[in-house]
Amino acid sequence: MKKFLLICIIAFVLIYNLISSIATNQLVGQNDTYFTKVKEKEIYIAKNGKWEKLDIVGVNLNSAKPGTFPSDNLVSEDDYLRWISNIYNMGANCIKVSNLMSHNFYNALDKFNKNRESPIYLMQGIYFDEKYLKDGENPQSSNLNDGFITNIKLIVDSVHGNPYNYNKPDIVQFYNTDVSDYVIGYTLGIEFAKHDIIYNEIMNEKEKYNGKYLYTNDKASSFESYMASMGDYLLDYELESYKKQSLISYIGSSSYNIVSGQKNPVKNTFIEKDDRIKNQNYYFNPENIKSKSKLKTGLFATYNIYPSYNEVKEYVDKMDYYFKKLNNNHKIPVVIGEYGIPSSRTGGDFNMNSDKIKYIDEKEQGNALVSLYRAIKSSGCAGSFLFEFQDSWSRSSANTADSKILDRSAYWSDAQTYSQSFGLMAFDPGSGKSVSYVDDSIDEWSEKDIVSKNKDMSLYAKSDEKYLYLMAKLSKDIDLSKDDIYIDLDTTPKSGVKKSSQFMLNFEDNVDFIIHINDIDNSAIYVHEYYNRFNFYLNKKDNQKRPDLINHKKDMDVFSPIYIEVRPKMYNTSNGEEEAIIHETGKLVYGNSNPNSLDYNSASDFYVGKDYVEIRIPWGIINFMDPSTRQIQDDFYEVYKIKPIKIKDIKIGMTLNSEYKKVRLKSESFKLDTWLMPNYHERLKESYYILQKELTKISN
Repeated sequence: MKKFLLICIIAFVLIYNLISSIATNQLVGQNDTYFTKVKEKEIYIAKNGKWEKLDIVGVNLNSAKPGTFPSDNLVSEDDYLRWISNIYNMGANCIKVSNLMSHNFYNALDKFNKNRESPIYLMQGIYFDEKYLKDGENPQSSNLNDGFITNIKLIVDSVHGNPYNYNKPDIVQFYNTDVSDYVIGYTLGIEFAKHDIIYNEIMNEKEKYNGKYLYTNDKASSFESYMASMGDYLLDYELESYKKQSLISYIGSSSYNIVSGQKNPVKNTFIEKDDRIKNQNYYFNPENIKSKSKLKTGLFATYNIYPSYNEVKEYVDKMDYYFKKLNNNHKIPVVIGEYGIPSSRTGGDFNMNSDKIKYIDEKEQGNALVSLYRAIKSSGCAGSFLFEFQDSWSRSSANTADSKILDRSAYWSDAQTYSQSFGLMAFDPGSGKSVSYVDDSIDEWSEKDIVSKNKDMSLYAKSDEKYLYLMAKLSKDIDLSKDDIYIDLDTTPKSGVKKSSQFMLNFEDNVDFIIHINDIDNSAIYVHEYYNRFNFYLNKKDNQKRPDLINHKKDMDVFSPIYIEVRPKMYNTSNGEEEAIIHETGKLVYGNSNPNSLDYNSASDFYVGKDYVEIRIPWGIINFMDPSTRQIQDDFYEVYKIKPIKIKDIKIGMTLNSEYKKVRLKSESFKLDTWLMPNYHERLKESYYILQKELTKISN
């Protein structure tokens, strides 16, 4: 009897597995309205007549290049075709875009995938216009609702190649290329801010949603029900119009709450007294939106997670735990929609490995991305999208936005702005190569680059869309244990002094900046304290209250280190309030900046050769607001804000203080160039190749 029961059990298991396998791998031809679906915690895709598990290895792609803003839609089809090829060759199988792209992108995607056995897929984002939320409008108002529905229809029509969609007046392109065979799903909406969700719950009644394809559970907020209705509309519109169903995803804003186990860390007396919302979650949880049997594809949750997020920061050394805890909290698949690390000389708060080194070079960027990718992979998440493929000159970060002319930010590269440097591909200045590299060669310098010289030394200068380059060449070998090299810059007619007691220097002009090269570890740029933007902002509020206490004078004999805030004051549950983190951004990084060198360091600022020193100075450090139009920051204390003024040149001088004598090379004028459109060339970073090695190793 026992033997008979054992045989029956084995037979039952075999039959069950066979039926399950047939159900999972059924021929797609039986229902050609969809080619992706969710099963439990995994995503499947139809291939060769059966369902195969899809682990999403993705990259975010934007629509910008130097000299353009994302909304300009000026990236060519050839550009996109080349970028898509680079992404594919790196080992990715999916691209994610946040909103409707130019028709050139979809044309390029179709052309790349044509007759390709393993195409690269597309996760299409549908943007919720948050600018109205900033104006205090109800997220569920008819104005925002109509705009969201219009954008849903526009994007669905566009990826299906409908050339007659003119519902949105600012879209005048023909989207006549059908790429729907590559669209695996849509991410609906944005990562909604906590205060916007709180405001929504105050303004709207909590109601469950019960639609054709989606519904919400009892825990759902009013806003989650609203977003479920928008997903229902999208699904119905695509099926009715194009006989296709796609995956749907919502971007959750609750990852920290899930991992930490805290329901609501926000404490607000007004909210606590409001019976409608005091027990409501103040974040968006995709798990509260459910699918019905009519949805053959399914839902998955998306989270954008960076190790520098205030809430995530306490988990920076255990991101594998963070991703695993997040994934285990969901019954639907979880995809990390964005994770990224910038390669930046002011990487600061993104630096995961060192408290002393505040920059992040391309090698560290690559290694950190691999570490994050492995943590996501081991967590059981259904996939991830790296942020992002290419750098974006047009971006500004919170700590630099006030220091530049934002309308001109796309026309020059600001090495001080970390948010420009998340890409795996850099846009370096110059056609084909940069005008100069700080490295072990000075072949790029010629007589025409000399600003001034005497029998002891010569001073050279060049510039481009990212740096002011300087080269000091001596008539003797350099010994930094005995030689101090000072290069002085007079940039603004509004400030500066003709002497520095602390450095024992005298100048012909009113100097604003001093570059001091004295050894490999401690060389730095110093700013005349009257022109010190960091300290001006630091004391601005106090000085506005008591202007009589301002002790800054135009002729003050003080030069200060140059600092930048890399993280504002923050609060996290584990450590409580943490002070802002500042970094001496004027401190120069020694190394070789030539990408073709074996000892390449992308963050390097200066290099010392046998008888020369090469230096490259980011425009932002010396207070340029837009080098393309020669505009710098005005006198802070005269206008009491950051305001631009135009200049024509920089006066540059040099002093050599050696063991036995001090030699002065008097300052001379270096005329600044202007440009309407920047010159640049594309370069795949070290991080690209590091990540490629990881991804192709796994795929092979």
